[in-house]
Amino acid sequence: MSEMRDGEQWNYGAIDEKPVDYDFGEGYPEKWEYFEAVECSECGEVRILHGEEQHKDIENTECEGYLSAGGPMMNYCYPLPEFDMNPDEAAKKIAHLPVCLVHFEEDDEYALALTGGGMNLAWEICAAYVELGYLPPLHFANLPKYAGGPPIGFAAAKRVLSAMEKSIEVNQHWLEGHKEDVKGLQAWVKECEKKRKDE
Repeated sequence: MSEMRDGEQWNYGAIDEKPVDYDFGEGYPEKWEYFEAVECSECGEVRILHGEEQHKDIENTECEGYLSAGGPMMNYCYPLPEFDMNPDEAAKKIAHLPVCLVHFEEDDEYALALTGGGMNLAWEICAAYVELGYLPPLHFANLPKYAGGPPIGFAAAKRVLSAMEKSIEVNQHWLEGHKEDVKGLQAWVKECEKKRKDE
């Protein structure tokens, strides 16, 4: 990942989103499905997979490496509003991160889900949002500091922080708009009250 590129078009839809509790222990594949891109243990090629397979068993290759995709490991998901990407291509963009893409059949909505755990993975979640073109949620603005530096690397961390700064700027703009709306309503109420008294 690089720092924010000039002219980059961000999706603002996730700025206000928060983690959603969801039981991934049931409902698959009737209610939800996942798209997870994983690297072959031997050749390093990335493939979309469900479960575990030997590379040579899923396509015409002599590679004897293995690919393993277990899907969501934690019962939380991270919404992707207005998602309009090809899910396979999106999954490949985040193959280097401990997340997968989830599709909820009933609502035709998409979200991120963790494929690993054991520590605070907020940096990785934000990096996935950024890789998919979203400004990251403000919920994650207070990202954890680790002794060895950001777990996603310095270049990726700089881009995440630039995107988070943009999330804050956009949110401030929205709040200013809401403030003006309230001021307008206050003036309207005052005017209505005055007219009532004058009647």
